[in-house]
Amino acid sequence: MIGARQALTPCDQVGSLHGSPSQVYAESVRFSFSIVAALLLVATCGSNASAAGFINLPFEVEGSQRTAALYVPPDYSEQTAWPLIVYLHGGGGKGDNEGNAVNAWLNRQPIARAVKEHPEWFPALILIPRCPDGKIWSPIPRDPVQSKWRLDRHGREPIPDAEAHVTSAIESTIKAYAVDENRITVSGHSMGGEGSTRYAALHADRIAGVASSAGSAVLVLDDAPKLARIGVWFFQGENDPISTAELARRMVAAIESSGGDPRYTEYEGVGHATARLAFEDARVIAWLLEQRRTLD
Repeated sequence: MIGARQALTPCDQVGSLHGSPSQVYAESVRFSFSIVAALLLVATCGSNASAAGFINLPFEVEGSQRTAALYVPPDYSEQTAWPLIVYLHGGGGKGDNEGNAVNAWLNRQPIARAVKEHPEWFPALILIPRCPDGKIWSPIPRDPVQSKWRLDRHGREPIPDAEAHVTSAIESTIKAYAVDENRITVSGHSMGGEGSTRYAALHADRIAGVASSAGSAVLVLDDAPKLARIGVWFFQGENDPISTAELARRMVAAIESSGGDPRYTEYEGVGHATARLAFEDARVIAWLLEQRRTLD
């Protein structure tokens, strides 16, 4: 089972043989049994089938140890390749999980609540990394198209990003679990909506689709041709002062002009709080699971 901290196994407890011949013999026998026990333990723990529900997924990036939350469905089997949904949280969720991502922070993520209330919606692996303080999820070029709120808050200069964290967490999931690499999707809200859209564009050869909630505080219009190649669904509040409907519509139009067929849902009379409306909706989850990478 994957976890940030693991108890020592017999493999970790191998020592040197010492003492009289009889003691050496006795220790040799015990050592042989320890090796057998260790091999049995590895055989048992090497399978991920026993891990279910939300667990801690450790990964390393830029020389740092990080921990993401990973949902493993109860009927998980390594004989089946599973879709992977990546969820990127908003700006208020930044920090360091200190080895434990299955905590109160996780419970605040709308997709995690939906999993717990409706596990039948999610025949998939769901990855929820945490963005470090002082960073945003994905790189944004200098002086992008952005809302007044974002311009006032962040200015025109690039902000340090955690793109490598997302990639490393995905790679660690693929290494440990049976992932259908043609069915990897990204999603998120606010900073995570912005980040998931940008990440999908930067990795359009790998990502099958993106569902972005309130992610239009900033636009990179040059991404439109890349996003036109994958599934796109934007969720936007009509009265959102942070991620504005005007910018969301502009990005949708750019993707359409590039030959794409994006979906766009604008919630009438709603502000920035669109995450629960989007990610606690069975239709949205079903759409994410339907997306498949198209190989050119």
